[in-house]
Amino acid sequence: MNMEIQAALDVADETDSFLQITDVIYDKEADLGYNALTDAEKTVFCIDSLLREMENGGFVQFFHHEVGALAEDTLEALERIKSRDTHALLDELIDLFPGRVVPKDEDERIALFDQLEGDHTDEIAQLDERFYEVSDSLVGLTLHFVARNLKGFH
Repeated sequence: MNMEIQAALDVADETDSFLQITDVIYDKEADLGYNALTDAEKTVFCIDSLLREMENGGFVQFFHHEVGALAEDTLEALERIKSRDTHALLDELIDLFPGRVVPKDEDERIALFDQLEGDHTDEIAQLDERFYEVSDSLVGLTLHFVARNLKGFH
């Protein structure tokens, strides 16, 4: 996998490079499961999952799908790639959950998020808007992370 990641990093177009890397990691995750990924691979998986969900419907989409169970991992991933602004937004959203605990169970997480959204509609909408404004060039930050941590991809 390391050679595939290195080859993807050599692609001139940043988006193409990112997509090739995420394809490799998604294949491994599909075959072996999320827990089989290294920390570096989990970082890329979480960032890409966040981007996909945000593009498809914002934080509602993020917490309503499987990746919402990885909210804390995603927060750590944002820290690893040095994405201060997006990290702050997700951190602020996680702060809305009682005790900062995002349920792993999908039904429980959706029900709780829907309740939070009802109580904090404007705040969550503002967090979505701020995400789209600042998104930190998550793709570029992730590619720099991958290049610095190539040994973490197996």
